[in-house]
Amino acid sequence: MSRYPKREHSGDRQIKAPENIVRDSTKERIAMFFCLVPVFGLIPSAITLVRQRSSRKAVEISKVSIALVLGWAIAYGVMGGVPIEGESVQVTSELVKASLSSGYFAICLYLMYRLHRNKDISLPSIKKDST
Repeated sequence: MSRYPKREHSGDRQIKAPENIVRDSTKERIAMFFCLVPVFGLIPSAITLVRQRSSRKAVEISKVSIALVLGWAIAYGVMGGVPIEGESVQVTSELVKASLSSGYFAICLYLMYRLHRNKDISLPSIKKDST
C-alpha cells in the first residue's frame, strides 16, 4: 500500500491562468517600445494613433510619448533652442537645456522599463477614460 492517497480523476485538476494579466503580442510590444524612443518615437506614435487596429494600451503609450515629445520641444524652444553662431553662450541657459533633455531621455528609459515589466504607463496629467 502507498502512503499517498490515490487521485480519483487526474483530469479534473487544471491550472487556471490569472485573469488580470494581459499579454500583448510580440509585434505589438516592439511597436510600443519604438513609440517610447526619445524624439524619434514621435513617428511610430503618430502611426499607432492613426491606425484603427491598435490596442488600447498601444494608444495610451502613444499619447504619453507624444505628450512627452511636445512638452520637451516646447520647453527647449522657450529656453532659446540652438544657439546661433557668434551668440555668446550663457552657461546657465545651456545647463538648464541639457538637464531638461537628460530628464526627458531618463523618463523615456524609465517608461521603457515599466513597459518591460508590464506595469502601468501614464503621466499624472493625462487622465484615463473611466469607461
